[in-house]
Amino acid sequence: MMTLFRGLSAFPLTPTDTEGHVDTEALARFLERIHHAGADSTGLLGSTGGYAYLTREQRKRAVQAAVECIGGKTPLVVGVGAFRTDEAQRTEFLTVPSEHHA
Repeated sequence: MMTLFRGLSAFPLTPTDTEGHVDTEALARFLERIHHAGADSTGLLGSTGGYAYLTREQRKRAVQAAVECIGGKTPLVVGVGAFRTDEAQRTEFLTVPSEHHA
């Protein structure tokens, strides 16, 4: 079984455009730089990612873009927090791999 939390874990900001929408191209550049720098995992939409200011659809878009970019190269840990408990409980999609494939 893979130990998820070991080594260096990077927690990037979630880049947005001038209208506040997730900039998926900038996010992909961040994630590529993090991967090439040797991070062992990446935390997306955590407290440094501005998740609380994004809509559910924007969060979903950020996660989809990150999964497409990272493609299993390193573990991706996604924050699912919200200001209200009922919002946090409304998880629309969740995939938990049983093991990591390099």
